[in-house]
Amino acid sequence: MSSQPTTGKGTHFQPPLLLRNAHVQTLLASVGRKSDVARRAAALVADSKPELITSSDGVILQAWINEPPSATVAGWHDAAPTIVMIHGWLGNADSSYVLSAATELLAAGFRVARLNLRDHGDTEHLNEGLFHSARTREVVDAARHLTAAAGGGVLGFSLGGNFALRVARELRLPTIAVCPAIDPANTMRAIDGGWIGYRWYFLRKWHRALRAKQAAFPQRYDFTPAFALRSVATLTDLFVRHHTDYQDTAAYLAGYTLTGSALEGTRATIVMAQDDPIIPWRDFRALPGSLEIVAAPWGGHCGFVEGARAASWLDRFAVRFFRERLPQMTPRDSNAAMVSASSPSSPS
Repeated sequence: MSSQPTTGKGTHFQPPLLLRNAHVQTLLASVGRKSDVARRAAALVADSKPELITSSDGVILQAWINEPPSATVAGWHDAAPTIVMIHGWLGNADSSYVLSAATELLAAGFRVARLNLRDHGDTEHLNEGLFHSARTREVVDAARHLTAAAGGGVLGFSLGGNFALRVARELRLPTIAVCPAIDPANTMRAIDGGWIGYRWYFLRKWHRALRAKQAAFPQRYDFTPAFALRSVATLTDLFVRHHTDYQDTAAYLAGYTLTGSALEGTRATIVMAQDDPIIPWRDFRALPGSLEIVAAPWGGHCGFVEGARAASWLDRFAVRFFRERLPQMTPRDSNAAMVSASSPSSPS
C-alpha cells in the first residue's frame, strides 16, 4: 500500500488568486455557477431522455440520457461509449457540477447518462424502500446496464465518488472519483464540526428529502422526530436505528467505508483537493497502490473552478481521461468516416 498520495502527471490545477479559497471553490461547484452552467447546459437538458432501470433486486433507478449527434463522426465505430455520472449526497442529475461536466463530455462525443441515486432527483415515488449510502447493488447494476452496449466509464462526485469506486471494484470500468467520501465517519465529523453553513445546508436538504419520501408513502413513513435534529450525526443515528437493518451507526458507516484494503486491486483515478472542507485529506494517505490519486492544493469540495462562466479544469480533465482510456477509431478510420458522413450521396 502507498503511504502518501501521489499527483498524476499533467494534472496541475492553478486557479486565479481570488478563487484559491476552499469555501469559494466549494460554493462555486454547487450553487455559485448555477445560472451560468444552466445556460451552457440548456441544450443538453432539453435533449435528455429519461430511462428507468430495474436492478437485479427489483429497485428502480432513473437516468437521463444524451446521445452525441454522431458517434461515428465523434470517433467511435458503432456507438459512443457511455459515461455514467453519479451525483453527490442529496444532489441529483441536474446538480451544477454534473451538468457542467456532462456538457463537455457530450461535446467530446461521449454518450452521457446522468444517474439519479434512489430517492434523489424527484424519484422518491419509484421505490418504497429508503435510500441509504451502503446500497451498492442497485448502482452497480445500473452502471452495468448503461455501459452494456458500447462500454464506457464512470464519473462520480463526493458520495457519488464513493459509489463510483465501488462500481469500479466490481465492473472494472475506467473511473474518476472526485473528492470521494472514503471514510464516512470522518466526513460526518467534518460536516458537523466545520463551518456551520455546510451543516445547515445538508440538514435542510435531508429534511426536504425525508418530507418528499413521506409524502410519497404517507402510510409507511413518519419522519417528524427527524425534523427536530440539528446535526448530521444525530440524524444519522435516528435514521439507522429506525430505517435500516444495521445494528448501529458504526456498522452502517462500515458498509461503505473504503479505507484499508477495501479497494485492494481496484484501478481508478481519484481527483482530490488538499483543502477540501468536507472530505479530510488524511483519508487518502493509506490507499492501495492500484489507485491513482491526483492531488491539487486547491479546489475545495468538487470545485476545481477557474472561472464562473467556463468549463472547469475538472471537466477538461474528465474529457482527456476518458479519451485516453476508451478505444476510438484510428485517425485514418475517423477521417474516412467524417468524409463519408459529410459528402453528398452519389446520384442513382
